[in-house]
Amino acid sequence: MWYSLEVPSGDNEAWSLRLYEHDIYTFYIDEAIQTIKDEDGYTYEFSSGEKSRLYVYMENASKEELSRMLEVHADDLHEWEPPEWTEASYDNVKLVNGWTLVYPPFQEKQEERELRLDPQGAFGTGIHVTTRDVLECIIIRAEGKMAADIGAGSGVLSIALAKKGMQVAAYDVEPVTREIEQQAALNDVRGRIEVYEQDVVDSAFPYGSYDLAVINIGADVTVRWLERADSVEILPQQVVVSGLVDWTVERMKTAFRDKSYEDVWSKQTNEWHTILFQRRG
Repeated sequence: MWYSLEVPSGDNEAWSLRLYEHDIYTFYIDEAIQTIKDEDGYTYEFSSGEKSRLYVYMENASKEELSRMLEVHADDLHEWEPPEWTEASYDNVKLVNGWTLVYPPFQEKQEERELRLDPQGAFGTGIHVTTRDVLECIIIRAEGKMAADIGAGSGVLSIALAKKGMQVAAYDVEPVTREIEQQAALNDVRGRIEVYEQDVVDSAFPYGSYDLAVINIGADVTVRWLERADSVEILPQQVVVSGLVDWTVERMKTAFRDKSYEDVWSKQTNEWHTILFQRRG
């Protein structure tokens, strides 16, 4: 049986610890949050004055027993029936130059300019405009033999780079190896992608190893990654940056100009910007 309970916003950790103490592990909290702008783009904060909602599954305990475990009044607990789960479906996306982003169900034969993607949870379903704009840039402008996909998520950009003939290092701080390897297998490029679960800012990053880097994670991390390089010469010849919003574009351009880059291609979709920087000389 599932139960729901209104709880103060921002107390996720405290409620989780309380449930763990009673060996309760099947639960989740629907946090009351609001999206706000900051200097890096968008973030979120807990909504003051609003309640979050805790959902708990108990197989053999009554409402009264659960109320004693949580130290709440039984009348505040409500039986809850979760909605039926339905598999998400996506429409195929026509990209540039005859390329297509294709979702399940797949045809038996894969076309040469077909990027297959089976979304499984990591960021990078291909729906967000920044992903599509980076794919366009990769298709029409990306060059080189070695590429780094920083903040790889589902691996959709790594797949595109590999399909363009590059050897790709996919970096992400989340455990994405299994998913990216599955996407690579779908596209027959598994031997061209190596996954690294690490932070490229706070740990060693092999500068000088790549002709191209793709970064679709916003301005702040991109600038910190750029400034960590010991010299201009070890930076990639090309860097594709996306996840930028109107008020971060000039900051990004200044940071790259200081490292001897010039912006040679850009695209704006709504408030989101994607820029290709080329190293001078």
